[in-house]
Amino acid sequence: MKIFLKKNEERRLLSGHLWIFSNEILRTEDFTENGSVSELFTSNGKFLGKGFYNKDSLIAYRHLTNSNIEIDKKFFAERIRFSYTLREKLLSHNSAFRVVNSESDFLPGLIIDKYSDAYSVQIFSLGMQNYIEIIKEILVEEYSANQVVEKNDFEYRTLEGLSRKTSILFGNEEETKVKIKIDAIEYFVDILKGQKTGFYLDQNENRFNLRKYISSGDSVLDLFCNDGGFSLNAAIAGAKEITAVDSSEIALKNLEDNFKLNKLYSYSVINADVFDFLKSKSESRYDVVVLDPPSLTKSKKNILNALQGYFELNKNSMELIKNGGYLFTYSCSHHIAEKDFIEVLRKSARKASKNIRIIGFSNCSNDHPLNPSMPETKYLKGVILKIN
Repeated sequence: MKIFLKKNEERRLLSGHLWIFSNEILRTEDFTENGSVSELFTSNGKFLGKGFYNKDSLIAYRHLTNSNIEIDKKFFAERIRFSYTLREKLLSHNSAFRVVNSESDFLPGLIIDKYSDAYSVQIFSLGMQNYIEIIKEILVEEYSANQVVEKNDFEYRTLEGLSRKTSILFGNEEETKVKIKIDAIEYFVDILKGQKTGFYLDQNENRFNLRKYISSGDSVLDLFCNDGGFSLNAAIAGAKEITAVDSSEIALKNLEDNFKLNKLYSYSVINADVFDFLKSKSESRYDVVVLDPPSLTKSKKNILNALQGYFELNKNSMELIKNGGYLFTYSCSHHIAEKDFIEVLRKSARKASKNIRIIGFSNCSNDHPLNPSMPETKYLKGVILKIN
């Protein structure tokens, strides 16, 4: 199959972007089926490369290569091997990390996470879904996977005409809970039932970085604590009192299990909606507050509501911090620009009658690289504030 772009619509692709939208395509020839590997050309017939085509998706074409090569098992094995080697060099001390980060590793629509000897796969495009068996074979044959699961129960798949499902592709169907180690902390992860691909790996570096801001005896408030990654790092660093808040009873149970696994006990949990918890105006004050909410908007139309939500959360969090304390605050909403997030923090501080200094910025962990030509790959924004 061949795809021809409208005049000059190849400019974004030539700059490194991997998507072509449906309104940028002039015509197609020899269409077979959605998800097929297609050749891409300029309007005057210059070959640009190969990728997946789906005429029913807004992202009609996802670019795989500039070369006229076969898209086969060898192609995927080489791409995965290149990505794996980078992570292994940086993160050999950990038993869990992201192996493939979709467009940032030039495998658009594919995420692979490693959890010890188990691998979790997420697929966002119809074309990539056609290769899921080959991907499974590579993980088993080259990386000795004893379990491979697909975690594909998310709404974005419906935009590609894909069903939502979670299943075991290879290995033990009875036991999906594995033990991993990240920066000397052990966790239990249920790769079939856990959040995202099983665990929020993108915050690993930020959790570890928290340690250097903790002094022995500090009190820490961990908001949207999930399975306890930030809380455990605070405990390892010597925090005396850790209060972990989340609306999910399952997440809090996982946190308690992870604390016991590491023989740490300096924590308490509160099962509550974080917005409601902060509105309760607790009299407690903390040396460090970690604020890591889920995405507050999935689309541009809800940006204003999301900004108001971030303002409320950050203002109320600042009010609970002792003078000289720290706020670690995050936004994982792709549609919230970093400059807008910083403006929210400025307004929050004024409303809370606090003086703030930005002493650090952060992104995802280094196993979640960014594609500089695709701003879509940068979603996590972290800011460390000194509060007075």
